[in-house]
Amino acid sequence: MTKKRNVFLGENIKGRKNMHTDIEHIIEKWLSNRENITAEEQRIFDTWMQEGKNREKFYELKRLQSAIYAIGKSKEIDQEKGWKKVHKQIRRSGQRLRLLPYAAAAMLILSLGVAISLLKNPSTESQPLAQEDQPGNRKQVVLTLSSGQQISLSDTLQPTLEEYGATISQEGSQLVYSQADSTSLPVYNTITIPRGGEYKLTLSDQTVVWLNSESQLTYPVAFKGDTRELQLIGEAFFEVSKDSLRPFIVHTASFDIRVTGTEFNVRSYPDEKSSATLAEGSIQLEKNKEVYRLNPGQQAYLQGEEVKVKEVHLEEAIAWRYDAFAFKETPLEEIMNELSRWYDVDIFYLNPEVKQLHFTAWFRRNSSLTEVIETLKKTQKINIEVKGKTITVKKQS
Repeated sequence: MTKKRNVFLGENIKGRKNMHTDIEHIIEKWLSNRENITAEEQRIFDTWMQEGKNREKFYELKRLQSAIYAIGKSKEIDQEKGWKKVHKQIRRSGQRLRLLPYAAAAMLILSLGVAISLLKNPSTESQPLAQEDQPGNRKQVVLTLSSGQQISLSDTLQPTLEEYGATISQEGSQLVYSQADSTSLPVYNTITIPRGGEYKLTLSDQTVVWLNSESQLTYPVAFKGDTRELQLIGEAFFEVSKDSLRPFIVHTASFDIRVTGTEFNVRSYPDEKSSATLAEGSIQLEKNKEVYRLNPGQQAYLQGEEVKVKEVHLEEAIAWRYDAFAFKETPLEEIMNELSRWYDVDIFYLNPEVKQLHFTAWFRRNSSLTEVIETLKKTQKINIEVKGKTITVKKQS
């Protein structure tokens, strides 16, 4: 008899020696006690996570687990038993388990009974979002040419030839640069991502860059000489085209990153802790003539002027790249900074001490601000009021 495929978590990885490995079992271990994951299971999990639909399914499970964690913190429920109860209900359901609508993904579930009810009735529709409450590209991404001309990328961009540079074209929501004459003089473009926005571009060497909200990247339209150098303010994820003869260098206000071909994330917002996270390959962080080499799954970050290196879980450290927010025992101030940037709102603290309260939660980035705020309020730690574009945070009375 042919083994029934798991509908919710997808088919087992094909083309692998361990075809019998149960991806559902691996994910259950990952969510409940990831320290017990073997190297082979982690490899299978990483391969499974490369599929976009699988990442969405995984993040929905994390959202549910996060909700139960918040319940455990506020109502003294055993979170481990709670998660096992929900997972047992998933297995018992006897029906195809589909994901909850992603627009409602950030809603905190008030009890395990409600959680199970939602899982058994996956057709529940979310309410339409108010226009001003929706995340996304509410403001225009702007491209500044070497001449100083500014172009809104919400408009259809006709193929543009830069002076001494490459041909620029727009393919959907992505900006693409073609290779230019190598004898041309270097000229630079700047792409500016507003609050609430994000964008993707392909550089002339075929390096792909994803830019997060409130970020700015200045780069040559065609790379010349022995290096490929650009300047970043904000946050970006890079998939660098391999070229062992020409290192790729990202300059930030805090440090430089040097690679020849790899995948990594750089975060360098003013007045916030800067970091570099390696997903694949190798990178070296350079600061004050010191060099720090990273392995995949490591993050270098600044603590004052000192560079620290730690192990991280990539699906959490670079969740934004997969359209999610991931907060694990994170200070409220850091969470609110993220929300302020993504939803384009201003934060005011009535009681400054609440900034250091810690939260664990997962949200889809397409969740409405109202949903996210209600989630935080239901932890019974803080009260949040929203008036126009201002959010006031205070202690729960």
